[in-house]
Amino acid sequence: MKHYPAKLLLFGEHVLLLGASALAMPVPAFGGHWEQASPKADVRGLQMRLLDWAEHALWGELPGLRVESFRRDLRLGLFFRSNIPVGYGLGSSGALCAAVYDRYCKEKTSDLNDLKAIFARMESFFHGSSSGIDPLASYLNKPLLIRNIVEVALADLTDWRAERPVVFLLDTNLPRQTGPLVQWFLEQNGRADFADRLNAELMPAHEAMVRAWLNADSDGFWPNLRRVSRFQVEHLDRIVPSTIERFWRKNLDNEDFTLKICGAGGGGFVLGFAKNRDVATHLESGFRIVFPFE
Repeated sequence: MKHYPAKLLLFGEHVLLLGASALAMPVPAFGGHWEQASPKADVRGLQMRLLDWAEHALWGELPGLRVESFRRDLRLGLFFRSNIPVGYGLGSSGALCAAVYDRYCKEKTSDLNDLKAIFARMESFFHGSSSGIDPLASYLNKPLLIRNIVEVALADLTDWRAERPVVFLLDTNLPRQTGPLVQWFLEQNGRADFADRLNAELMPAHEAMVRAWLNADSDGFWPNLRRVSRFQVEHLDRIVPSTIERFWRKNLDNEDFTLKICGAGGGGFVLGFAKNRDVATHLESGFRIVFPFE
């Protein structure tokens, strides 16, 4: 039974849209796989919008996919069993697109740009528009480095060994919608004062943080991560989930762990980095903690 993992945008939230570097990671803690329902099962509750998706006109633009077989299998009770929370920035629809392509494409391509374009079109049904990154990360099950918005390559990661920061997620218990938050960020960037501050403070710290992570450079990673975290909570308040803002501000100078926005922000998960697992496990946050890479 093949597993299609969730995806976590470890770095690059929002600033990816401005050409900043981003790193997308497959997340083994969440994912999905195909299952066949019994003849008596109510597949409507299992398939969500799958049949509507399969009947959409977009498939006419994607030659090579056996869409009639997909529709037939859905009518016979095929469904996608997933534990990826919807609206949490973990790519629930991306894993589904990866699974459909893998199962129903007659002649698969290995070209990253072609795959990204195919996945973007497939996922547009769910979001109106898509970069294709989420399905690509799930399908390849490998880290992806994105630069200048459209340049995608397999990420070359140096081994952290014993110094590797522990990545964790805090569940804010808040629903969120990606579109309005992205629009708000772009509107803010349209203001000269905000854009100047972002380019002077956030972007250099962000690029240094990503570079340090790729090179397993602890001395460069932690101070720049803290700069990013402080900028986000002080200048991107609309995007910081309200339930966790107080805890976030209280721990800005904590050298044992640091928080940052996860995906679009506003709700769902908040992303954290800790010096070790014991620190993350014993946070006095009151929020459910998830270790996505365990």
